[in-house]
Order: sequence, then C-alpha cells, then structure tokens
Amino acid sequence: MEAGAHGAGRAWSWAASDAEADARRDDAHELVGERIRAVRYYSLDYHRHELHPELVDRGPRIIDGESEWQEPTWLYDGFDAVDYGLEITTDSGGTFSLTWDPPGDREGIGVQRLPMLGSGVRNDADVGIWDVGDRSPSWTPMIGRRVTGVNLHYQPWDAQHGGLWCRHITFHGEDRHVEVIMGDAKDGGLVPSADNVAVLHPGAALPPWFSLIH
Repeated sequence: MEAGAHGAGRAWSWAASDAEADARRDDAHELVGERIRAVRYYSLDYHRHELHPELVDRGPRIIDGESEWQEPTWLYDGFDAVDYGLEITTDSGGTFSLTWDPPGDREGIGVQRLPMLGSGVRNDADVGIWDVGDRSPSWTPMIGRRVTGVNLHYQPWDAQHGGLWCRHITFHGEDRHVEVIMGDAKDGGLVPSADNVAVLHPGAALPPWFSLIH
C-alpha cells in the first residue's frame, strides 16, 4: 500500500515519550466540541479498471455509482475495513483525518487536523473515496452529533528501547461511540494489520487477538 502513502516519514501515532503522546492526544482533542458533517473512507479503487478504464492513473475517484454501493468493498460482518484511512469534516469547516504510520520499526494510527489527500495519501493517488456518513453502521448515528471525546489508547512500544504506539482510537459522541483499530479483513473475518484501519460496528467487541498483541 506504499504507492498510496504520502511519504515514508509520516508519523501521526508513534511517540518517543509520554510528553509526545500527550501532544498527539492534544492534536486529536481539537475535534472535541465539533459537530460531524461527513465521514469519508479512502481505499484502494478496486473496480476502477473494470468500471472506469478511462480514469486509470487519473487520481482520486469519488464513488457515486449505486451498483458499487450495493456491495461496498469495505463492508464486512461486524466491521468496516479501510485501506488507507478516513476523513471527518465538521460543521465549522474543520477537516480531520485518521491513518496509519508506514509499517516498520514504528507503527500505529493517529489523528491530525489535515485532509487525507496530500497527507494520508498522495494527491494523485488512484484511490476510491466513499462518503459513508449515511451508509456505515458505525458513523450514521454520529452524523450531525457533537464529538465529546477522542481517546488515543497508547501503550508501551518496547520495554527496552521505550516509545509508545497507538493501535486503538475511540471517538465519543453525545450518546454513542465508535471504535477504530489497526485491522483488516481476511476470509470475511477481522485480522491484525499494520497498514489497514478497521472500524467496529455498534455492539461489536474488540477481537480476542487484540489483547494478545503487545
């Protein structure tokens, strides 16, 4: 998935110290008090070649065909699997994105007050953009509601060398919440991943394997 990434040096999640982790939390906290207007998923454009060959190598494509919406590439039983990340826009005009740090020695997911294009993915990347606000079981109840908290669940990265990483973020709303973790789909099930984002559906618990990863 490196072809869609803006740069190998992106670091929105990994923190060298508690103070740096707190700074990441402060960045995400800017979303608190905002009212969500839209949520967009940024994924590989799986059907571009077959449905829109004229658009090959022409950059991002907004998914607007009803045939594609009948079977979204990101929708699974109990979760959404998103290749690159998601973007939240608010009634005040703010834009916040969630994506993963490039895998390697340091991994994790983070939130920044930046658009996905030009930061989470290249401006010219052949990505599919899905406006899921009224389509995703996770986000539909949050549209038009105020964000009351954003919790970055940091944990130690390496006991010997220090550092912290975040692979789990909770968005709290006025009467519900959304859990986002590092994960992907395999054979219809949720599995660990270093370069994919999974959004749990309401009522879905963290997978059993999640607590085993340190």
